[in-house]
Amino acid sequence: MPQERDEIEEKIDEFLEGRPRSSYLAELRAALARRLEGTRAALKQTEDPKEQEKLRKEIAEMERQDEVLAREELITEFVEDSVRATVSWSLLKPEDDEGEA
Repeated sequence: MPQERDEIEEKIDEFLEGRPRSSYLAELRAALARRLEGTRAALKQTEDPKEQEKLRKEIAEMERQDEVLAREELITEFVEDSVRATVSWSLLKPEDDEGEA
C-alpha cells in the first residue's frame, strides 16, 4: 500500500507541474489571515488618517489575495482528488481487463 501511495503522490506532483499543493496554499492562507488580523488591530489603534488609509489599502489587498488563494486552493484540491481517484482506479483494475472491453 505505501508504494501505491508514493505512486499516487508522484502522479499528483507530475500533474501539478511544480505548482504548490492545496495543503501549502492552505498554510499560506492561514499566514495571511494572521497578518490580516494584525493589520486590522493596527488600524483600530491608530488615529493618524494617513496611516489609517495606508492600512485600509493593505487590508483590501490582503483580502483580495485571500480570495485568489482560496480559489486556487479549491481548484488544486479538486485536481489532487481527481488524480488520486484516477490513479487509484487504475491500480485496482488489472491491465488485462482493458483488452477485453
